[in-house]
Amino acid sequence: MFVTRARIALPDPAAVVAPLCAHMVEHEASVETGPGEARIALDGAAATLTYDAVELGVRVEASELAALRAMRFAIASHVVEFAPAGAQIQIRWEGDGAGSSLLPDFRILAVTAVETLTPHMRRIHFSGEDLGRYDTLEALHVRLFFPPAEPVEPIWPMLGEDGLPIVPPAEKRPAIRKYTIRSIDAAAGTVAIDFVLHDDAGPGSAFANRAQPGDRIGMAGPGGRGLRSAGRYVFLADATGLPAVGRMLAALPTDATGLAIIEVDGSAEEQALVTPAGLTLRWLHRPKGAPSRLAEAFETLDWPADGPDTYLWAAMEHAAFLRIRAGARERLRRDFDRHLIVSYWRDGMAEEQHMAEKKAAAKAA
Repeated sequence: MFVTRARIALPDPAAVVAPLCAHMVEHEASVETGPGEARIALDGAAATLTYDAVELGVRVEASELAALRAMRFAIASHVVEFAPAGAQIQIRWEGDGAGSSLLPDFRILAVTAVETLTPHMRRIHFSGEDLGRYDTLEALHVRLFFPPAEPVEPIWPMLGEDGLPIVPPAEKRPAIRKYTIRSIDAAAGTVAIDFVLHDDAGPGSAFANRAQPGDRIGMAGPGGRGLRSAGRYVFLADATGLPAVGRMLAALPTDATGLAIIEVDGSAEEQALVTPAGLTLRWLHRPKGAPSRLAEAFETLDWPADGPDTYLWAAMEHAAFLRIRAGARERLRRDFDRHLIVSYWRDGMAEEQHMAEKKAAAKAA
């Protein structure tokens, strides 16, 4: 068993521990509290917090070092987040896993092959170590870290001795974007990720355009929600959501039924996808610059009142997302059907701004 400890001076530890525990419960941690103490268990690690009027003591234990570091990071980051404004927080961990280290959920990937699927979709194959945590359909998204294009040695995200991230210099800081794992073989240490090639290439598209065997990127995660069990499935996606839909379709039970509607620029962008016999795959073609037809397609679907429970998964541009989300709230049966509808991009808006607006909207909700 790996063990690490820290003692943290705080003006009012109880006022920090309460919201910290509440936040961990939201992330499905098991939390037990008592006078002057709390115990938190999550993902193979356990943290014991003891406190008085001026000091918080933390003891973290886990059977794996990665789980220990993950819990250490969770505790340290939330202590800083919930500490009183202006408080000078100093944390120093002792014991196993002390010192700086890569983020617990971070892996370095190396390109092994580049495959052109369609004129605007490229699949890049990577190798990496210890990929088991990413082999899940319950969380499809990962954060990819793209080093600067210049020939400089990348600086990967590290945790310092306090258990908090070290911010690298701006000129060496990787650009971070969210992508979907298309396929993974954790035992073989391989993963494939599909990239949409854009004319106004961002960091991901630019990397995909120039990638060569041996090139390295970072990967962290996974996150987000993915496939859920249901009696019927409906998938709606444009090219940005196609990799996720392709992975989920291939993982469905052989007797699954439903419909997948995927919108691409034209027939040259269609892909051969693995689907159950009972699921219909329909392609929509949208000429460049034309409005999306996905919302219109959704609005014409039959939604039988006495049909099987349905899981709707949809990902596309923001305008179509708004229409489909509004329509789903009217048509899906409350407490029976389930859905995940997300906006992957917004026409005319940089990705950073779009992600910032999504985060702000989530906090406001």
